[in-house]
Amino acid sequence: MRHFSKSWHLRLKVSVVFLASIISGCGGARDETVAGVIVPVPGAMERLSGQGIELSMPGFGGGQASFQGNLAPEKITEFYQKEMPARGWQPGTSLLSRGGMLTYSKEGKSVLLAVSAQGGKSTLSVTVSDSRK
Repeated sequence: MRHFSKSWHLRLKVSVVFLASIISGCGGARDETVAGVIVPVPGAMERLSGQGIELSMPGFGGGQASFQGNLAPEKITEFYQKEMPARGWQPGTSLLSRGGMLTYSKEGKSVLLAVSAQGGKSTLSVTVSDSRK
């Protein structure tokens, strides 16, 4: 059995607590599949039924799904700014103002995240494109 120093245990515990606080601030997280691409979604956001499309043709594939919940737009953008790079997605253009838009890319796929608020609820639109199809 391997023994670790107390400082290593403390660093691990702090890291786990920090990660848990990020996720709990968003009501947890779950994976959703949009056009065949797995995208993390804050747990407080519910998928809107009938609000999605998928497109597949030679040279291009993509889709869109919408989510709604009682999570502040800035909490949603903070979630993605931490979660997407942790999953290997490269950040692209972002426009943040009371919500906004974020883009990420990985392995020939692109994800556009649009966040807005209206009537006390936030809406998240996830648009995925895959130029490898």
